[in-house]
Amino acid sequence: MRPNLKPLLALLALAIVTLAGGGVAAASTAATSAWPEALHDSAHSATASVTGPSTGRVEWTRSLGGNITPGPVVAADGTIYVATNAGVLHALNPTTGADLWTFGGGGPYTGETDLSTSPLVLPQGSILWPGPADTLYELSSVGQLLWSHRFDGMVLSPALAGTSVYVGLMSGTVWELNVRGTLPVLGWSTSIGHSSFGSPVVNPDGDVITTADRSVVALSGATGTVRWRRDASATIEVSPSVAATGDVYVAANDGSVYEFRPDGSLAWRRHIGQESYSSSSVTSNGLLYFGDNSGALNIVRATSGDEERTDRGVKGLWAAQAIDQQGDVYFGTQGKEIYGYRATGHQLFRVRASGPFDSYPALTGNGTLLIGDEAGTLYAIG
Repeated sequence: MRPNLKPLLALLALAIVTLAGGGVAAASTAATSAWPEALHDSAHSATASVTGPSTGRVEWTRSLGGNITPGPVVAADGTIYVATNAGVLHALNPTTGADLWTFGGGGPYTGETDLSTSPLVLPQGSILWPGPADTLYELSSVGQLLWSHRFDGMVLSPALAGTSVYVGLMSGTVWELNVRGTLPVLGWSTSIGHSSFGSPVVNPDGDVITTADRSVVALSGATGTVRWRRDASATIEVSPSVAATGDVYVAANDGSVYEFRPDGSLAWRRHIGQESYSSSSVTSNGLLYFGDNSGALNIVRATSGDEERTDRGVKGLWAAQAIDQQGDVYFGTQGKEIYGYRATGHQLFRVRASGPFDSYPALTGNGTLLIGDEAGTLYAIG
């Protein structure tokens, strides 16, 4: 199937491009960006090589006019890309939060509107945005439409590995896109059989791991062939994460979190007694992070599932976490609170927000925490 290369002028009827305050600086590179994609990278480590905030000082806020369920990402030049459920992508000045430009996808998101999907900053500095109406857009760093393709289901967060981008659809199909050239080229696609709420991750061998219904599925990154499929005992509504060893972690609605070995065999299962709508992260020092519907961020040993500590929040932790180079961790909850915790478990701050959170957080190159709430406010905490 070939990409949908609609003429630029026809697609500009859908776009709202506003060059407010001038263009963006020179083209960025995903390799040097502090936070180029959902949960930072294609393994979902959610860890950035920066020092995050130690106080709850709000540097600025920005009302974007729609529920900020999509997660923000950051280009190498510091530009912040964040969308709203109104179907508008904003490129923001990192110092003030002012619009550099905006791009509208022709209408709001419909259907499942509580899934946090993030754009992807490509190595050449352009952006892949999972927009409304099941459409993936590529935009230049100054907001020019370069390419688009309409799929047969809602587009989840893209993951970059080498010159391939892997995109999962809520309809249960995974696509590979080659981004070596000027424009993306559609490669293989594989139906994994059921509706999916999880964005794909990539293990060190290049296999693509994703979720569908109650299954964890591993695909060959080169061909899309199913390598293995394993079932949890309940629906999985989150994205997986993968360690440097290739071990896969995922939480499910049976109140359990699972570890699967690289061959798909079950390593361990830990029952926590709470459903989880929160995507997990596993860090290089062997810790696994995942939230639950009580508002707690659970931190366990990735090799065993043994409890390390629990960082407490109010009401459900529905999104994910951001972790800095010191192991300090940040998240928002349905209780309209933003939290920062030391790696020791000491609470750094607790900031009251205007709405609940179901959006993934991010960290900028200078360690500013970015997180958006359901009332449409983006917070920059320095």
